[in-house]
Amino acid sequence: MKFDGFLFFIISLLILALVQRLLQREIQIILMLLTKNPNLAIGIFSLLLLPGVFIHEVSHLIMAIILRVPVRKISLIPQVNKKGNIRLGYVETTKSDILRDSLIGLAPFIVGLFLLGYIGMTKLGFVNFIETPDFQAIVDNLKNIPEAADFGLWFYFAFALSTTMLPSASDRQSWKFLMIVVVTIMGLVLISGFGDWMAQNIFPFLNQWLLSISLILIISILIHFSIFFPALIVRQLISKITGLTVS
Repeated sequence: MKFDGFLFFIISLLILALVQRLLQREIQIILMLLTKNPNLAIGIFSLLLLPGVFIHEVSHLIMAIILRVPVRKISLIPQVNKKGNIRLGYVETTKSDILRDSLIGLAPFIVGLFLLGYIGMTKLGFVNFIETPDFQAIVDNLKNIPEAADFGLWFYFAFALSTTMLPSASDRQSWKFLMIVVVTIMGLVLISGFGDWMAQNIFPFLNQWLLSISLILIISILIHFSIFFPALIVRQLISKITGLTVS
């Protein structure tokens, strides 16, 4: 039984979370150095990511409506919490059950994956790797991506979307108990004797599905890396010219 899809998914997700945080930090530092005004820097940063933030919050909203969970408040105005973290937007819903709360929290990730897959395949020149994942084909297509029509626009959309699609801490609040329930159910299935049937009929499909998701995450990672290193150089140059640093 293959688990490469699961492993690729976990690894790519962790790398994306790390590089996303590093890139966002570099952008925020650059804006701080240029504006010397925290509020203005936050405002520009929120505008820069506005398409992704809008899709993120609308995904929460649509999922809440579909699941019939009342929505209390919606905001796209950035805020800074007590820990100094920037909250670019939010959708507040009434407390429901664990399953619906988890799906509402997961909605931006699901929508983000579909949109990134669409942009990668149809706008940035990637091969159709959803049904037949092929890492080599993706690598071969990388050199042709800048030649795609309206490359800059679609690259920007892909960046704004991918850097805002991961669930926030508040989105993940109900996941711990849900994961315990899923693991418990899986354990009972294996004990009951359905394990062999699932290994032959369910796990191969699930493994392929996770592998396809991993490839979409890799696109996002590549986008982040392609911006991170130039941003790092720009930040160092600005610091050297101005003599200013941001800790």
